[in-house]
Amino acid sequence: MLIRQFTISRFRGIESTSFCPGARNVLLGPNNAAKSTLLEALDLTLNPGLGRPRSAPDELDYYARDTSQGFEIEVVLGDLRAAFMAEVRDHLEGWDPQQRTVVADPDTASAEPIVRVRVVGSPDFDVAHEFAKPESAGARFGAGLRRQVGWTFDGRTRDPAWQMVFHRGGVLDRLFADDDLTGALEEVRNALRGGAEAFTEDPTVKTILTEIGADVDALHLGTESGLPGFELGGVSERELLQTLRLALPVLPEILIPLRRQGRGAQRLLLVASLLRLAADEHDVAPIAAFEEPEEALEPLRQAQIAGMIADVAEQGGQVFVVTHSVDIARSFAVEDIHLVADDPRGTIRSLRDTLSPPAKQAYERRLDGAVVLGLFARIPVLVEGPGDRALLTVFWDALTKDKALAQRHAHAMDFINCEGAAQQPGMARVLCEAGKKVVAWIEGDVPDQLVQLRSNGHCAALVMYPADTSRHNLEALLSASCELHALGAAMRLIAEVRGYDWESQRDDLLSRLEGVSAAQRAAAKSANDVGEMLASLPEPIARTLVRLALTGTGVTPFEIKGARPARLLAETLIEHSGVPETFRDAMIALDAWMKTRPLSSGTEIAMT
Repeated sequence: MLIRQFTISRFRGIESTSFCPGARNVLLGPNNAAKSTLLEALDLTLNPGLGRPRSAPDELDYYARDTSQGFEIEVVLGDLRAAFMAEVRDHLEGWDPQQRTVVADPDTASAEPIVRVRVVGSPDFDVAHEFAKPESAGARFGAGLRRQVGWTFDGRTRDPAWQMVFHRGGVLDRLFADDDLTGALEEVRNALRGGAEAFTEDPTVKTILTEIGADVDALHLGTESGLPGFELGGVSERELLQTLRLALPVLPEILIPLRRQGRGAQRLLLVASLLRLAADEHDVAPIAAFEEPEEALEPLRQAQIAGMIADVAEQGGQVFVVTHSVDIARSFAVEDIHLVADDPRGTIRSLRDTLSPPAKQAYERRLDGAVVLGLFARIPVLVEGPGDRALLTVFWDALTKDKALAQRHAHAMDFINCEGAAQQPGMARVLCEAGKKVVAWIEGDVPDQLVQLRSNGHCAALVMYPADTSRHNLEALLSASCELHALGAAMRLIAEVRGYDWESQRDDLLSRLEGVSAAQRAAAKSANDVGEMLASLPEPIARTLVRLALTGTGVTPFEIKGARPARLLAETLIEHSGVPETFRDAMIALDAWMKTRPLSSGTEIAMT
């Protein structure tokens, strides 16, 4: 079976929303955007009660904690098997796949037979599972029918250590549910009996038993003389099973209990077992939902688990994934991504519907870059390269500590490295069509990109470097606006971290020094560090030298194209003279714009 649509009314943090999922569905959004609530709503509707039982609803399950109107979750189920349709024939309706709507007659041309089911939470905290077709008059959608849906959800089975032990309703318990374990358990009993006898014969134990035996004789409690002993007590099958622990082979002939494995290894095995269990229990491709499957997994393993989950759809099933992992999101196609907004209506934007063909192509070309990272931000701020991202992030966070700005997470804002100014317009298009309020922080030496960003309508705001060549990009503006002693300290640190001694630093700087007299060159050459060299030169020449050094290409002591040198530069500038005023003013203006509601479009912030 497949879910064609589900609708939620007044459940938890969602007042009202409706969603038509595909075969694969990856739900992205900020914290508290009700992503998990979507999966919990499906679980409440479709779970047949296997595994750990759901607790009864309380007032927190009702929107705004108002129980008076109850809640309702409705699911449209399609791709029905013949046996299931025979059981629900009185409740069948039709589904128009083009309009994505329910039609009354399942025999309508091009309509797919479907059944609508729902769960209703009453003001008295009662929950009823029923068919939603009006003529069904609230007929019960029982656990037996729900079991045939093939629903499996890991949200309530997140603890592998609990699930992979024979606790009642756990995954391991369910995997063996249909097997006769009597013979195997008798072997365990016999082993325990032998163990009890060996325990009795232990010298230390015998010493204590001798003392107990003396008390027994003195009290005339035994009818025969001799030592008491230990034997196996009455142990139920459940107790025997729960003494067993799954252990994995890690070395030749050595097993290590699963609970002592890493959390990531436990998680991988749990997901694999859930998928196997779903297929075994339902004899159909499952509808499987996973909440943050990336937990405790490194990127390579995240891609592996994403592949395991995606395979469900390849086998005819359906998957739902809530994730905060870029690597998980990158493992799925753009058509599989759905963005959940943090609003009371639980607005869901499906990229398959909102992105134009050019934007989808742009997304696919940039899949290994930062375009997916931009989907996780409400306000992505597009910058040219990794150095820009690192430096602007350090500056913003420093101003946050000074209470000059709101924290980035308060705006759900992030700086996104576009890996070149030429990529900014394409990135802006993708993220704008995905529903983001895009900001481009654009340098003044790329006029074509600026014209494009202004005219295409994809940016809600622009932050622009000055147009004059002495200040038109990151390196130029820093060298023109920061105090020379702070620049000297930062350049020295960058070069030393890279392993350049002063002689190498001096030679690089002297090679860039132009338009100076012999005396000025001699003074520069005799300096003992970068700061002294800059102080020995006329200020305009010193600032030009800084710009050339910071802009250097290839392997040089001072260039700041990478994230680490840019971060070191920013931190040192802050330490010696604070955030440069031109960056501070631009960020304060951007912060003020992000605080407006609703966010205006067409805003331009010019750096001075």
